[in-house]
Amino acid sequence: MMPEPISSVFPFSSAGPGRLWRHALLALGCALVIALLVASFWQANASLQALGKLQAQSERIGRLDSLLIQLADSESSVRGYLLSRNREYLAPYEASLATITYTLEDIRSDLAASRENDAILAQLVGLVALKQRILANAVRRSSGGQEAPKGSAADGKRYMDQIRDTLAEIKRRELAEGQHSLERSVSYFHRTHWVVATLAGAAFLLLLALYFVLQRQLQLREQIADLLRSENQRLDTQVQERTAELSHLASHLTNAREAERDRLARELHDELGALLTASNMDAGWIARQLAPGTPAPIRERLERLQENLHNGILIKRRLIDDLRPPLLKELGLVAALRALAEDFSGSSETRLVLELPEADLALPADQALALFRIAQEGLTNIRKHAQARTVRLGLGMADQRVILRLEDDGLGFEPAQAGRRRHGLAGMRHRVQMFAGDFSVVSRPGKGTRIVASLPLVGVEAASAEDQAVADGVGRDFGVAG
Repeated sequence: MMPEPISSVFPFSSAGPGRLWRHALLALGCALVIALLVASFWQANASLQALGKLQAQSERIGRLDSLLIQLADSESSVRGYLLSRNREYLAPYEASLATITYTLEDIRSDLAASRENDAILAQLVGLVALKQRILANAVRRSSGGQEAPKGSAADGKRYMDQIRDTLAEIKRRELAEGQHSLERSVSYFHRTHWVVATLAGAAFLLLLALYFVLQRQLQLREQIADLLRSENQRLDTQVQERTAELSHLASHLTNAREAERDRLARELHDELGALLTASNMDAGWIARQLAPGTPAPIRERLERLQENLHNGILIKRRLIDDLRPPLLKELGLVAALRALAEDFSGSSETRLVLELPEADLALPADQALALFRIAQEGLTNIRKHAQARTVRLGLGMADQRVILRLEDDGLGFEPAQAGRRRHGLAGMRHRVQMFAGDFSVVSRPGKGTRIVASLPLVGVEAASAEDQAVADGVGRDFGVAG
C-alpha cells in the first residue's frame, strides 16, 4: 500500500471553506496571544513604574531626614565647642557645612519638578541659611573670646523648630503624592485584570474550537504513522550521534578550561607574582632609606603603597588557589578537601562535618581534580542558596569505586523542576560521566540535598578497611528524604 500524498494527509494543505475557517481561527488566536502579551507587558511596566516612584519617594524622604540629622549634628557640635572650648568638637560642624549644601541641592532637584514647591523650598533654604549663620556667629565669637549674643540660643531653637515643621510639611506632600500615585496604579491594575480575564476567556473559546478541529484530524494521523516511525528512527540515530559528539566536545571544553586555568595560574605566579614581589621589596627598601626628617605625607603614602602591594600579593595568591588548587597536586585530594572545608567554614557560619580518610587516596590526577571541582561547586551552591545549618562532606572507597558525598539540611529543591537553570549540577554530572561514573542528586524542598558522585577506580590502590567504613558510613546518620 502506497502512502498517501502529503497534501491529502495534512488537512491544512487542502483548499476549501474548512481551510479558510482554520486560518481564521489561527489568525484570531495569534491576535489574542498578542493582546495578552501586550496587556501583560503593560501591567508589568506599570508595576515597575509604580515601584520606581515609591523608591524615588523613599529616597526623597530619606534626604529630608538626612538634612535634619545633619543640622542636629552641626548644632550639637557647636554646643559642645561652646561648653568645652575644644576645637575637636567642631569637626562634625565643619564637615556638615559641605554636606548640608549638597543635601539642599538634592532636595532642590527633588522639588523642582513642581511649581507648588517653590515657596516652601525657598522657606527651607532661608531657614537653613539663618540657622547656619547663627552657628557660624557663635563659633566666631567664641573663638575671639566673646560671649554669644543674648537671644541667639532662642533664635536658633526657633529656626530649628521651623525647619522641622517645614520638612514635615514637605514629607506630608510627598506622602500624599505617593498615595495618589499608588491609588492610580491600583486602579490601572484592576482594569488590566478585567482586560486579561476577557482575553483569557476568548482564548479559551478559541482553544475549544481548535479542539474540535483537531479531533477531526486524529483519523488522518494514522495514515502517516508509518512515515513518522521510519523518520523517527533515522532522527533517533542522528540524535545519538550528535549527543556523542556534544559529549565529546563538552569533555574537550572541560579539559581545555582546566588547562587554561592552569596556564593562567602559572602566568599569575611567574609574571604578576614576581612583579608584585619585586615592587614590594623596592618599596620596603625605599622606606628603609628615608631620612628621619622625611615629611609625614610621604611616609604615609609609602606605607599605603606597601599595604596595597601586600594586598595585591594576597589577591594574586587567592586567584591562583581558585584557578589551580595547589594542595591537590602537592598533597592529594584529601588535603585539598580539608583546605576547601577550612575556606568554607571561614566564610560561612554553617557547621561543616568532614568524613575523610586519614591517608590520601592514590587517584589519577584527572579523577582527583574532577572530585575536587564537584565538592567545590557543591559547597559554593550551599553557601549561596541552601541556608543550611549543617553540611557533611565525605570521601571513601567501596566496591572498587571512589565515592564523594555532600549533604546539607538546607532549603532543598525539586530536582525534576531544576531544569537547565542549575548549570552547576549539569557540570558535576558531566565530570562524573567523563569517567563512566554515577551521579545522583536527592533533594526535596525543605528537606536538604544529598549529592553522590561515584567513579570507578582506575589504577588506584586498594582501600583500607577503615577507609571503606568511612565511605559506607558517609551520610548514614544524616538523613535526607528521598
